Amino acid sequence: MALFKNRKRDKIVVSPISAEPQAASVDKAPEAAPLVSVVIPVYNSMPYLTELLNSLETQDLPAEKFEVIAVNDGSTDYGNEILDIYAKRNSNFTIVHQENSGWPGKPRNVGIDNARGTYVFFCDADDRLGSEALRRMTSYATKHDLDILIPRMVGIGGRRVQTGFFSKTRPNISLELALESLSPQKMIRRELINKHGIRFREDKVRLEDGMAMVQAYVAAERISILADYDYYEIRLRSDGQNISVGLIDPAGYVGSLSHIAQTVRGRTGDDAEYTRRLMAGLFTRKALSFYEGRRFMRYAPEARQAWVDHHRAFLAEFIPTGRQSVFNPARLSKVELISNGDLAGLERLASAEIEAAANPLVQKISAAESTLELIVASPAGAPVPSGLFFEDRESGKTVHAELRAGAEPHSYVATFALPELINQIARLGNARVRYTDQDLRRIGVPEHTAEVVHGAVRAYRTAYGYLSIDTRKARRD
Repeated sequence: MALFKNRKRDKIVVSPISAEPQAASVDKAPEAAPLVSVVIPVYNSMPYLTELLNSLETQDLPAEKFEVIAVNDGSTDYGNEILDIYAKRNSNFTIVHQENSGWPGKPRNVGIDNARGTYVFFCDADDRLGSEALRRMTSYATKHDLDILIPRMVGIGGRRVQTGFFSKTRPNISLELALESLSPQKMIRRELINKHGIRFREDKVRLEDGMAMVQAYVAAERISILADYDYYEIRLRSDGQNISVGLIDPAGYVGSLSHIAQTVRGRTGDDAEYTRRLMAGLFTRKALSFYEGRRFMRYAPEARQAWVDHHRAFLAEFIPTGRQSVFNPARLSKVELISNGDLAGLERLASAEIEAAANPLVQKISAAESTLELIVASPAGAPVPSGLFFEDRESGKTVHAELRAGAEPHSYVATFALPELINQIARLGNARVRYTDQDLRRIGVPEHTAEVVHGAVRAYRTAYGYLSIDTRKARRD
């Protein structure tokens, strides 16, 4: 029969659905513990929640080998009803309903307290799993006797992930590498969690998941990255309700980062250089990103000053000396400006970054016989471009041109063969400049620039101000 437990103070209802009642038997063997408990904090996650639950329902790991513990943290959408529907048809799904706590920490802790698995896997309600994820993860973790497994994540809905971090499987990684991923989507041995009293902060504090993950990292003996499959699809919500994109209080955020740093430093002993390197990695990933040009200048002046003040205190505490050995020159310049409290210098640097990150602009479009020639001005301060190409909007096919230096500083000339453009671009193509593999920029066109038609190929300015070509008429002709 279904089991209901009511705790009046917290108004928590646990409603796992089991099979029909059976006659009592003193000889009945105890139920085997599952391999993994999937813990999900749920708050107003519809309609994404159904995608996650479907992905768990269709796992190819037998149901008796995993359990799902979804903790409904006082949702005001109809997610609570959806959870109960899935629990009724899946005996390995347990639903906990509780009053809203306001943050994911408490529901995750409730999930840990109810977990029975050898491992606990933390999952968010707006993401989803590959259908083979749990089988592959538990098999690998068991075979290699892992304490922590970090599965390959891929972004959906425009979410960016650390592609380099998940580029290959690494059976036994260092603490330094593990610290590059502080998000909670990890599979952790439950014995380790309970032995070391690892729990999530339940108040509204930033990096609460990172604080818990770091406690697990420093306690673990073997951590692995498993990257042979798309295990976890992490979403950027279209409604902007990911907690990570909300407003951030500098004092609270840097306070959490300091807590993480203190936990890590407690593990490194007397190795000063190793400690500096770990602290520098944390500061690079969790502090310097706030000083990226556009992001920093979007803050109000008083917020900029607050970030500088709190990060300056962090540097004084955790990286007081030897910074030149752990930061590259570009990062070191920002670190020293922060350490000196030089807000004006940071603002100048941010403004220069904004200018350098601008889109290149077409200066001239011309046609001669069977070629189309572009002269493009690159932003001052941008890297030297390595190529220019048109990309078909539908197929992704590209037509590249070699760049050569133009007559003016920062200008470049690209010549395209018209037959190749017509052959490869089926309808419409966008013009881009390649600076690096990660830095591909659309080419802007100044207002009132006349379009060019040559050989029935039209080069024109789009409604958003970018350069495109239209080959439809040429292909028909």
